[in-house]
Amino acid sequence: MIISGLPFTLRQLEVFASLAETGSFRSCAEKLGISQASVSNQLKVLEEQLGITLFDRKPGRRPLLTAEGRAFETDLHDFSQAAQKLAAHRSRADGEEQPITLRLLVGQGMFDFYIRPRLDRFLVDNPQIVLDFETHPPAPEIARILRVGGLDYALVNIRDGDEEPAEMRPLALLDGGIYGHRSLAQGQPLPLTPEEVSALPFVLPPAGSRHERNSRASLARKGVRPRKIVAHSQYYDVMSAMLERGVAVAPFAKTMLRPEVREYVVELMPLVLWRMMLFRRPTAPDPRRDIVERFLIECTIGNPDFPVVTVFDEALENG
Repeated sequence: MIISGLPFTLRQLEVFASLAETGSFRSCAEKLGISQASVSNQLKVLEEQLGITLFDRKPGRRPLLTAEGRAFETDLHDFSQAAQKLAAHRSRADGEEQPITLRLLVGQGMFDFYIRPRLDRFLVDNPQIVLDFETHPPAPEIARILRVGGLDYALVNIRDGDEEPAEMRPLALLDGGIYGHRSLAQGQPLPLTPEEVSALPFVLPPAGSRHERNSRASLARKGVRPRKIVAHSQYYDVMSAMLERGVAVAPFAKTMLRPEVREYVVELMPLVLWRMMLFRRPTAPDPRRDIVERFLIECTIGNPDFPVVTVFDEALENG
């Protein structure tokens, strides 16, 4: 049976999923390589064809999923899994192993400092494995990102104590705190007190964003209330550069700092530990997927420069 007359195209579903994930027309357009006008038009046509409103859109505010939009997002996950199964039926030449393309979501610091430097050798050694990486800062919406579907792996950090997505398993506990240049401590013994830290210049995520609200809430729970915000940035590498130059301090996971700067960019005050979590999409057994998982673990937990506090499975630490 061939299904026809569906009230959407695959491109419209791709735009919807990307907008739901990013929460930004600009970010969605950049990710898909199209204009913001095209994103808006694709979404408008999709809503017209479905006869429902998927996003609550107001001037000056980020688009938010409506109740119908959240239900559509959940069902899209099942649709994406079915599409992957259908795509697996493509023909193969006898004895020829077809390349496998895997989509991975990885924390930005982990990718830049630990995975990217080893990626060239991995690709040479495994020509039948194509890895499509997306990077993401620590974010509370990781469970929603996983529900959208399409990811084969996710390796991200979540704050210790936050709810762990059922689809993920914890690998390790990582250090996190308020980091800044040693000179900002002005010779005071570490860790600094909450009052001393509150007086330092801060760089925080974009003003009014969910990331900023979460950062402020995490600081407030430790008695830190920044009195001087010198900058906001959505780019962790920009924030890290400000820490290295002694311009500002920021709440950071230690994995987001370049290993070579840790002599002078130090933890001024402990804040919250982070859990490194791994998601692997359930599929039929495939040794190439095992190779990818081992690669991710070897690059991180298996690297002596990786700042691990506790490994939850000794088998992982021992390779």
